[in-house]
Amino acid sequence: MDFYLLGQKIRQLRNAHHLSQADLAELIDVSTNYIGQIERGDRKPSLETLVCLCNALGTSMDYILSDSLTNNTDQLSQDIISKLSTLSNAEKNFFHTTITNYLLIKNENPSD
Repeated sequence: MDFYLLGQKIRQLRNAHHLSQADLAELIDVSTNYIGQIERGDRKPSLETLVCLCNALGTSMDYILSDSLTNNTDQLSQDIISKLSTLSNAEKNFFHTTITNYLLIKNENPSD
């Protein structure tokens, strides 16, 4: 597992939620220094800490750990998923509806 990439993903989500390291540390009852160490990849968070981080950041374990999995998702798709994960459910529903409607139109006019 690449703990540096895990830390970067946590930092990205923390920033997207406009949280400081101190804010996040307080939310999950750890030290600010520990959050910094996790984000730099210097410390390996426990499973319990990862669950707390996911809950505080409104994300899933599979998203947080996705860099350690082998998949065929291209970089653009990963970037889109990353950005969508920071949105509210209402905003996610908007984009889901937009994509669904786009695909319906595209399938009706395959030559376009």
